[in-house]
Amino acid sequence: MIADTVQQLETLTAAFAASQGDVSIIVQSKTDPAISVSINAAAKVPSASVIKTAIACAAAELDLTKPTSKSDLDDTFYCSILHAFDDGDQLTLKNLIGLMLIVSDNPATSAVLDAIGMDKVNDWLARNGLARSNLSIGFDDNALGAPLRANLTTAEDCLKLLKIIDREPKYTFIKRMLANNLRNERIPKCLPDDAVIAHKTGTLAGLMHDIAIIESPVAAYYLVILGDGLEDDAKFARELAAFSDEVYALLSA
Repeated sequence: MIADTVQQLETLTAAFAASQGDVSIIVQSKTDPAISVSINAAAKVPSASVIKTAIACAAAELDLTKPTSKSDLDDTFYCSILHAFDDGDQLTLKNLIGLMLIVSDNPATSAVLDAIGMDKVNDWLARNGLARSNLSIGFDDNALGAPLRANLTTAEDCLKLLKIIDREPKYTFIKRMLANNLRNERIPKCLPDDAVIAHKTGTLAGLMHDIAIIESPVAAYYLVILGDGLEDDAKFARELAAFSDEVYALLSA
């Protein structure tokens, strides 16, 4: 039975990975790690906003109640949820982590990085075995776009990151934030309402990622999808959502 499931997963995964660009994928059951399939799992790709999940874990070692005034945060030319706040409003570090993960807000990310520093994020990555991931550049306006390609990760490291968040109680609040992600057009799009999907997306031109912990009454598994060199982002998003639905159907059978 397990061998049949793995074989079907391999067929599904190979077909999706061949659709366009350079795609890295890992599917692994939470209840039976023998049900696991991967393609290009060790390939380094730009992490985009997926790295914000590791930033959150590193920041969790600080005082999460420390407040920051909205007026002290970096301004941005681009849309930001922080524009809805008044200058005198106070946000705790935990609030900023939530905005960084739930809506992927870049000024909130910059504020979290100001609190912890890139070196400590890279130290956290090294200490937790994410040896092929790095944070070389932040998320201020000057870094957005092509410069962000300097931040790298692999599907293997993303799986390790998801497992750390899933298993360590001190990161429970991060998992809860990821489960309330408002960008749900990829892995969660076609999944049933009773499935809880704790996930983080990453997007650049020609690049589209989503990494997730999926849990429902009938299935529990990790899904990592990293796509780069894409010719048609919108088409890839549709294919990604369809692939996610097929994986769920197979693992919940």
